[in-house]
Amino acid sequence: MSQLVGDSKINIEDPRYDQETYSGRAKHFFLTTNPLNLLANDHKLNEAKAIVENYRHGVVSRPDMTLDELWGAKYLYDSAFHPETKEKMFILGRMSAQVPCNMLITGFMLTVKLNN
Repeated sequence: MSQLVGDSKINIEDPRYDQETYSGRAKHFFLTTNPLNLLANDHKLNEAKAIVENYRHGVVSRPDMTLDELWGAKYLYDSAFHPETKEKMFILGRMSAQVPCNMLITGFMLTVKLNN
């Protein structure tokens, strides 16, 4: 069973994984840019935003929430909401759209280059 949020106080402003190691930086990047986050509906995104903002104010949204659920909400929030304005971004401008959009652009550039 995963540890409950109420049992520990963590700083969600810092990344979950150690940024001094390559594997920690890679995990952080892959979780933030996960293309599956694009499939989250508005209800799920707003729920993640409420969880993160409540936790920043010292309120745990559910007493049975685990650390994994809190971090999942944090990464979903980070992938869809602007870091400064806190507004939900257009779907193609989100961090989770970077990989699929850039793959598409790169594919088109290679196709054009190979056909010339």
